Parts: sequence; C-alpha cells; structure tokens
Amino acid sequence: MSKLVIVAAASAGLLALVPATASAAKQCRDFAAVGSGLNKSIAGFMALQGAVNVAENRGWTVQGDAKLVSCKSAGIFGTECTARSRACKGH
Repeated sequence: MSKLVIVAAASAGLLALVPATASAAKQCRDFAAVGSGLNKSIAGFMALQGAVNVAENRGWTVQGDAKLVSCKSAGIFGTECTARSRACKGH
C-alpha cells in the first residue's frame, strides 16, 4: 500500500509541472533578408545566409533551412533575391 501512495504522489508531482512547462513554450517567428548579386546563384546564397544571420544575431535559433522566396532582375545590381528563415526562442 505504501508503494501505491508513493506512485500517486509522484504522479501528482508530474501533473503539477505541466502548467509550468506549457507557459515556457517556445516563441517562433520568421526572419527575412534580401541579397543581390551578378546572378541568381550569388543573390540566392546572399539572401539565404542573410536570413539565417539576422535571426542568429538577434539571439534566435533557426529551425531547419532558410527558404528562397523569390528572385528578380535588379537592373545594374544583377539579380535580387528574398529569403526567409523560421527561428525560435525559449525553453
């Protein structure tokens, strides 16, 4: 019978932790960056790396890979690309 009381007390203790864990949920958001270069390859690389750098430099942890959103001709700058990364902060 004493084992049952210990198991019940341990279970109650775990249930008491659930609200505290739920309130410490991760906060996530998107970060965007624009890169330019002579061609799509260079501009895309600059944009992708920029989207990661912006998040990490602000203390966020990037989740997965950055995604290239779009690229367009930028006149004398060659090509301009936009990329986004998803990053989270919290426990």
